[in-house]
Amino acid sequence: MTKAALILPDGREQSLRGDAFVGRDEVNQVQIDNTTVSRRHALLAERDDRWWITDTGSFNGTFLNDRRVPPGVALQLRHADRIRVGSEVLVFSAPGLLDDPNLTEPHELPRSAVAQLSSLQLQVVRCLCGPWLEGASLEELPTNEQIAAELGTPGSAATVKAALRRAYSKAGLTEGSPHAKRRGLCRVARQRGWV
Repeated sequence: MTKAALILPDGREQSLRGDAFVGRDEVNQVQIDNTTVSRRHALLAERDDRWWITDTGSFNGTFLNDRRVPPGVALQLRHADRIRVGSEVLVFSAPGLLDDPNLTEPHELPRSAVAQLSSLQLQVVRCLCGPWLEGASLEELPTNEQIAAELGTPGSAATVKAALRRAYSKAGLTEGSPHAKRRGLCRVARQRGWV
């Protein structure tokens, strides 16, 4: 049995044992109280020391790393995969799967570099996430120019952009629109304790 867990949107980690349904209903092993999540939204199941996700016909769909999971089709999960059910993002955690001999790794930064943000990257990410952490919507994130001004360096939007690019890489956000990556970075930053 491969040890696995889900990191929930509030940062809590919930261990997975056997088949686990994700949904809004209380009978689910992973309950998410959000109206965008169906009563029984998705199924996480372990088969042959691998974990799989299946959308169970949810209304708003299930997304694996920003790609829609076709209803009824089981897709294999990898450590640190992002799962979106409704508007909620979960992170699949199974460090034991990192040594998967069938996994082809994209060229990325060494893990030691991925673990932490530099001082500047941390300041930029905190400025980016600040309004959201204070209750604003993820649709109202500050621009690079606004972040530069908040840091006391107006006119250095290019430096902010470069710092965000490195932070996206460290957060594993390599695909999607710039706005989607900014929203994703806020969620990852909260989950990893960067903010």
